[in-house]
Amino acid sequence: MASTDLQPTSLMSATPPGQSTPDAADAEKQSSKASRSSWLTELKRDVSLNHTDIPVIASCFSSGLCDSSAFNAWNTFVSMQTGNTIILALGASNQPVSQPYIWLKSLTAIVFFLFGCYFFSQSRRIHPHRRFTLAASFLVQAILIFVAAALVQRHVVPSPAGYQELDPGKVGFIELLPIGFLAFQSGGQIVTSRTLGINEVPTTVLTSLFCDLMSDPHMLARDNVKRNRRVASAVTLLMGGIIGGWLSRSSVGMSAALWLAGAVKVAIAVGWALWKAKAEVPV
Repeated sequence: MASTDLQPTSLMSATPPGQSTPDAADAEKQSSKASRSSWLTELKRDVSLNHTDIPVIASCFSSGLCDSSAFNAWNTFVSMQTGNTIILALGASNQPVSQPYIWLKSLTAIVFFLFGCYFFSQSRRIHPHRRFTLAASFLVQAILIFVAAALVQRHVVPSPAGYQELDPGKVGFIELLPIGFLAFQSGGQIVTSRTLGINEVPTTVLTSLFCDLMSDPHMLARDNVKRNRRVASAVTLLMGGIIGGWLSRSSVGMSAALWLAGAVKVAIAVGWALWKAKAEVPV
């Protein structure tokens, strides 16, 4: 009668339910590292320049929100430096009399805008068209706007609505802080428009845009990308200014306009991180 040899089963070799074997754990780690490496590699790729005018035009909306809010509260622009230059010039003759030291606010905006342009322009040293570079730029801009919004919301900085005569003896300079933050970040978006070659959308000023629009010999042509961009940016900035004005006079106040402007910049940053990559040229 044949006997059957039974092989003893080792209880120590069995893997407890819910736990991975050492080999499986190592495989998971390798997969996680590969996924992380792939994600970082994707962020290092240059963006496709197709339709990059969309986020640039969207930044005009943020400019409208910030400038309308800042001018309404502090009689100073944070993006449009031509107006600030005129206000600074009036300060040489101590005008306007009802707004003492307004020239200092404008000077602060101009100086920080210049610093912002220089700071963000250094992206040319680290691949300016990379997803990471563009996303990081707009994320920094958003953070600066959020800081200004928090200062206003916490009443660290006053945010009066509309024109008010100021007593020279009660002039405060704490407003220079958010003005500096907002002007600095404004430099980032105009640098981006230049970096991407979308010079017809400066994002912070409309005077030259209006001139280029009306002097374009193909203004009425059916297909005119530059004309379309100019019109879209002007309308977008106008809409941002209108919404910023209504928010400033509403119960939520000026801070809501700034929070919204910062949220727009965050959305743009996310958009850059996920933007279609430039096609790689085979070697």
